[in-house]
Amino acid sequence: MTILKPVAAGLAACWPENADWDEPLNEFLPRLDQLIAQAALMNGVSQEARDDLAGELADWQGELAKFGADDAFATAIAACMQGWDEPGLQATLAGLGQSWPPGGSSDPLEEDLTRVRLAALEAMGRGEHFLNLSRAAGFHCDHAVKLAQTGRVDEAVALAHVRLTTHGDLLRLAEAVAAVGRVEAAIDVAAWGLSRDGCGEGEENWHHRTGRAMLARWLREKAHEAGNRDMMFKATQVALEESLAREDFRVAKKLVAPSDWPKLRELLLAALTAAPYAYERIEILLDEDLVADAVACIDLQETRFFSPRHPTLGRLAERALADHPDWVIVLACRMADPIMSEGRSSRYETAALWLGIAARAYKACGRSGQWLAHLDGLIEQHRRKHKLRPLLEELRRTAK
Repeated sequence: MTILKPVAAGLAACWPENADWDEPLNEFLPRLDQLIAQAALMNGVSQEARDDLAGELADWQGELAKFGADDAFATAIAACMQGWDEPGLQATLAGLGQSWPPGGSSDPLEEDLTRVRLAALEAMGRGEHFLNLSRAAGFHCDHAVKLAQTGRVDEAVALAHVRLTTHGDLLRLAEAVAAVGRVEAAIDVAAWGLSRDGCGEGEENWHHRTGRAMLARWLREKAHEAGNRDMMFKATQVALEESLAREDFRVAKKLVAPSDWPKLRELLLAALTAAPYAYERIEILLDEDLVADAVACIDLQETRFFSPRHPTLGRLAERALADHPDWVIVLACRMADPIMSEGRSSRYETAALWLGIAARAYKACGRSGQWLAHLDGLIEQHRRKHKLRPLLEELRRTAK
């Protein structure tokens, strides 16, 4: 509290100048609210001290509210005002309450207050009280993790099969189970989570896909450490299918046995090719020397979706020169032409780089004469652009 109060006071003082533009400060405010709330609930903080703190927090919140942060310290103020004396709370902590809050429903502020109470109980080492409150409040993941941490792994796993609905929650539990030495049980939890494709979230939901990829990565590493070949193979496949990330492809190649790689590579490439969108698809295909497949991924009628400055596109063009020069010519010209015709002077050098690639592609297919004619046309067309014309003339000199 000695640290947090000056931080809150300083934040309130500087808020007017920073509220509209400082995103990290805006993101920090809810975290500060939670920390102060937890600190207020710790042993040794008297109700008189909480009352004084509530008054200070109300003043700071009043200042912040003038600039949009109406409930900046709402959780901390509630923690100070209610403490541990809320009706029915002591009975719930003792394991006598069936639900919390007693009415069975709660609003966001009540849920935030329950979270900071659980954090305070955790910090004070009051494990049984934590279990009783988390169970009554329906905080199933927190309850399962605490069960695992106290050695009640079988109960935690049983609860997970009934109550945990997201891959993120199952990852938290698997980590907790592994931390107490029950690695095989942790692997089983994670594997069960991966088997549940929806897992409480839509298949196209970004959080679902991210959570499932993270769970698969964790399981991939643990299964590798445990020597569980089949589980590692499956988790490695799921991680790539969900993320479509170059790093996951590289890790897959590194972890699996050389005899298993051809089969897994085929599965991973099939998933990559079938995906409607994969940001790093071209990089992966080039890494695997599948230049023709990478070329097929680029629709030359939709090049407006590609940035001329993206290094991967240039890498693909260079790799495709030998076997796909005509395709490279079209691509390079479509990257360069809009820059020149729209007069984007700050990007003229990028246009010249693409024209250089086009020149090499013309040469590769024996059409150097056509390239010179095309370049002469560009020099004439853009003769009034004093920053561009020297770049084009340099290409002309290089071509001789």
